[in-house]
Amino acid sequence: MEQRGFGLSSSGHLVPTIGGRKAFVPAALPPQNLDLNPVAEQLAAAFQAISELKGIGRSVANPMLLIRPLQRREAVSSSGMEGTYTTLSDLFLFEAGAGEAGKREDSKEVYNYVEALDSAIEELASLPISRRLLCNAHRKLLAGVARHRGATVIAGELKHDQNWIGGSGRIETARFIPPPPNEAADALDDLSRFINREDRSGLPPLVDAALAHYQFETIHLFGDGNGRVGRMLITLILISTGVLPQPLLYMSPWLERNKDRYIDLMFEVSQKGEWLAWISFFLEAVTESAKGTITVVERLQDLQRKYRDELQIPRRSALIPRIIDLAFERPLMTVTHIAELVGVTYQAAANNVAILVQAGVAKEFGSYPKVIVFDEILEALRLEP
Repeated sequence: MEQRGFGLSSSGHLVPTIGGRKAFVPAALPPQNLDLNPVAEQLAAAFQAISELKGIGRSVANPMLLIRPLQRREAVSSSGMEGTYTTLSDLFLFEAGAGEAGKREDSKEVYNYVEALDSAIEELASLPISRRLLCNAHRKLLAGVARHRGATVIAGELKHDQNWIGGSGRIETARFIPPPPNEAADALDDLSRFINREDRSGLPPLVDAALAHYQFETIHLFGDGNGRVGRMLITLILISTGVLPQPLLYMSPWLERNKDRYIDLMFEVSQKGEWLAWISFFLEAVTESAKGTITVVERLQDLQRKYRDELQIPRRSALIPRIIDLAFERPLMTVTHIAELVGVTYQAAANNVAILVQAGVAKEFGSYPKVIVFDEILEALRLEP
């Protein structure tokens, strides 16, 4: 890490670490004398976009029909930023117990993201956002991963060794060196106190989320998985502060498209104390992600209406609408999977799937297991807003 760039304007201080290098320890939040006036318009726009997203969420009878596919879209993007690549199709195939064996390893890790986030949201009912909750999420995130993707890291435990970012595996050429293990544990406790404080200091929850996300990524608590847990933290803060009653906002697709700015601006907070530039970027990410999610949700709602209109024929099987609802949660399924989820025999599921295939709503490929694809739903999720 280039130590000369960290002067009096940085947002923390340097401490000695291994190899004669210096590590960066961020100062406790909130930043001193933070003037939000320059980002007031962006803040208002972000809250407006969030309000519209909440409204569209309330208009859906079963929000999980939207939340489940959006979570998987988030998991694919968030994991992709950390070098674990799969597609939405492969992820849905993995969940259905199908797909190519060679792709299952990465798909398993991406699916871990979904399970970790779901579990952390459930734990908010009984736990504050804390070391325990974040370590639980990390444990689920890295459960059963391949050795080259973090299996040497103890899942659910804070780092035991100094880590660094960049540098091709050498700390001497690292771009950034986060706090050593002991300093990181103390910084996490400070961050938990900030997130759960009673006196909100007049800071809007979206700014809280921006500050906390930067702080978490800078502390770099774990040997692996920091970026993904840090992006989960955004959702957890927005839910715990009541900004969103449901986990509908997922920022990773937008952040993935703006990855270089994302990383550079967090680095500049550490090096130069450039808080406003980072907060401005974060609010832009919130606004654009909320608008993008609304666009995706509207596309899905249009498809729901279209399918209902096309399939509302007298004496049509009552299983058809149930399978359609399932398709919005899981646009790729096996017939066996459909039968299990709906609670019918394989033959009953196959008969109803045949109706959907004949109507052009679904396609099938393969023989065993036979995979059913709802292309229009999958495409609605894939397309950039």
